[in-house]
Amino acid sequence: MNWSKAFWKGFLIFLWTVLWSIVGLLVFFLLSSSLLAGMLSIIEDPQEIINNPEIASQLAMQFIGPIMLITILVTAFVGIATYATLVKIISETVAEEIKSSNIKVLPIPPPPPPPIPNAKDDVANREKGA
Repeated sequence: MNWSKAFWKGFLIFLWTVLWSIVGLLVFFLLSSSLLAGMLSIIEDPQEIINNPEIASQLAMQFIGPIMLITILVTAFVGIATYATLVKIISETVAEEIKSSNIKVLPIPPPPPPPIPNAKDDVANREKGA
């Protein structure tokens, strides 16, 4: 494989990583904004938050746990998607290189047949069992 092809594959992996990061950010913002909207819809009087900072801190404490969970899940998704892309591009590149290099891949030999028991072994096993 030449360097230009290697850099091109690296650039493709980088672009896919950026794409997966954008998808992860969109999912994160969608989930966290819907969570925030749901929590703010519970509040009957918005002036309560402004006048009483304890209520705001209680809401923030209720909000921080789910946001951390969403962050962990989205980060895991982006990481797994990036590694899957890496594996896919590398395996496709290896397959292309093998096809283009005229290397003949040997077939996998069949497994050996099971051993055939001898007549002596049968007699010895019968004597031990009796």
